[in-house]
Amino acid sequence: MQMNPRLSGLRCIRCASLWPPGDYPEGCPSCLAAGHPATLECDYDACDTDRAIPLPVLTPITLGEGATPHLEATDLALAEGVGQLWLKCESANPTGSHKDRMAAQLVSRARLAGATRVAAASSGNAGVSLAAYCAAAGLQADIAITRNCPPLQREAMQRFGAKLSAFEDSLARWPYVSDLCRNHGAFAGTNYLNPPVGTHPYGVEGYKPIAQEILDACGTPTDIIVPTARGDLLWGIFLGWQHLLQRGRIARLPRLHAVEPYARLSRARAAGDARGLWEGVTDQYSIAGGTCTLQSLEAMSRSGGTPVEVSDAAAAQAQQRLERKGISTELSSAAALAAVSRLRRSGVLDAESSVVLIVTSDGRRG
Repeated sequence: MQMNPRLSGLRCIRCASLWPPGDYPEGCPSCLAAGHPATLECDYDACDTDRAIPLPVLTPITLGEGATPHLEATDLALAEGVGQLWLKCESANPTGSHKDRMAAQLVSRARLAGATRVAAASSGNAGVSLAAYCAAAGLQADIAITRNCPPLQREAMQRFGAKLSAFEDSLARWPYVSDLCRNHGAFAGTNYLNPPVGTHPYGVEGYKPIAQEILDACGTPTDIIVPTARGDLLWGIFLGWQHLLQRGRIARLPRLHAVEPYARLSRARAAGDARGLWEGVTDQYSIAGGTCTLQSLEAMSRSGGTPVEVSDAAAAQAQQRLERKGISTELSSAAALAAVSRLRRSGVLDAESSVVLIVTSDGRRG
């Protein structure tokens, strides 16, 4: 396990400043000082003989994450009036969600950096994943959860040895994680800023191979639909497609659409500023919260995508449709299917569209 020697620096997605390789859990220092939290993306030296998507940590700690299935759903495509529809089943990862891809890179970097503990705020999936990978790496996981965290996910974190601290709401968790990271030597496993910047860029890089896997199985779709909270997955998938475009592997980017349970990203995009607070009530706990990030807005803007608001009722109907196909998803994951209907009615999708839904997690834990 070592850092990728081709990693030459990290570039700000807002001001384009280039920073030397290192750990920047609070994003670009210049933009943070100016009051505009902005994430950094990894810059790699080009290598003509290497066609693989580069990642920051080589041979990371692994539990077998990645290479998840693509299920073609011709009946759903016909029902929705689109040309093709695939389900990218990230629920097949070791702990049941896409977060394992992030955890593999992030926890590996934490150990390489000499950290002994990882601190994170989680609604459930990230906490379970980080706890599992910390256990594999021999690191302590400190997870800040809300009091309504699903019991099965809470129990899973504890079985993996995580220390849990419960708070009344999602925003209340972040000062606790901030203190652990800034003052007690913990490695940041998630965002802790408000307004948020997103997770450590080395962790987000772990989502890039999803683009290659989709390309290999489905070609280049016209559209990809991603359940989104702070946008780590959305941005990471975009970075993967951006790499493929820059390397000449594809001729165009697919449009990346962000599913949200209430107007948040849409209002931020209309305001031209991701730093607001747009609270709402939802049972889609994995994509809940009143904040969003610049990286989410940039992923949509650069790919031509759009935010899609999906109600709990619509997500529940989609969840039942998937269950009748034998596919178990949590509510926020099923919302991706519900988003297809909305995009079709608005004219964003049509009968020629080829669509991939990112099924982010399973339904066994709530």
